[in-house]
Amino acid sequence: MLRHLIFMVLLLCLPFCYGCGNDSNTLERKNLILYSEIDAEFTESIIKEYNKTTDSGVAVTAIYELKDIDPDIVLCGTRTLNGFMSDSKLQPVICSAGDRLPSEFKNSADYWYGIFYDPTVFLINQRYARNIGQENIKGWRDLEDRTDIRIALENLSNSNSTQNFLGAFASHLGESISLNYLWNINRFIGQYAKFPFTPIRMTAVGDADIALTRQSYVFKYLENNFPAYVVYPEEGTPVNLYGAAVFATSKKATAGADFIDWLITADAVKRISLEKNTGFMFLLPQGIDGSAANPKKLWLNTAYLSYPEQEKLNRKWLDLVRFSNDK
Repeated sequence: MLRHLIFMVLLLCLPFCYGCGNDSNTLERKNLILYSEIDAEFTESIIKEYNKTTDSGVAVTAIYELKDIDPDIVLCGTRTLNGFMSDSKLQPVICSAGDRLPSEFKNSADYWYGIFYDPTVFLINQRYARNIGQENIKGWRDLEDRTDIRIALENLSNSNSTQNFLGAFASHLGESISLNYLWNINRFIGQYAKFPFTPIRMTAVGDADIALTRQSYVFKYLENNFPAYVVYPEEGTPVNLYGAAVFATSKKATAGADFIDWLITADAVKRISLEKNTGFMFLLPQGIDGSAANPKKLWLNTAYLSYPEQEKLNRKWLDLVRFSNDK
């Protein structure tokens, strides 16, 4: 009788034991925290699509500040990602889609993977282009060779974005050549803008002939009647590359890697990017089976990743270019 009673008690306890373990696993699977440096509206739209359309059992939620909680995944510019890596805050993960990326667009030790980028473009006033001929402004050398051009450009020591432009320019061309080029076009810049949208406004109203700016800034203004158009420099151009990684403290590396794979390959992410007018371009624009972006055309900041290195370059630009007495 006692043995029968013990058996019955065990049977009654089994559902509770199983239920507790199952709830724990469910909670573990369903909470994946993403820290994003990207625009909140774009980020929220992406994770809403992921949560709605994938059957992984994982629900992603976003945070935009790192305060009291460590995230599982981070979606940031590569300067931030490399900073996290230097501070041992990332863990390596294997993403199947990462194999399709050129080596320039991912970390060699699998700590982060690139997803999309924001290129520097020429925004050219249409009236100016009609006067000189559109065929005469195709790339960087065309700006340097002209004498009848007014260029609008944001102060290059202003922000992470402008400093990354300077670092990418110097990484690709070499420090001396890049600073010499910027010195050559310095005479065409009446005043360096304080805000990123100022060069766009100046070019639109005819106060400048061309703006050197990010595509993400321009895309929100482009319409059929906009009095300027975009050119991608034919030699290539500096870009802000954005990627994703898994935080070192996360216990959900597999789920994090699956989410990164989805970010790289999903057509839905590209569609949302277009709907939100982000201006971002994708490293695998045709999906997992298509060709990747050409790394020779996308200039990355590879030599000025730490704060001291970037500050030293900023100071050289300020001393030798912006405040040069030979303007």
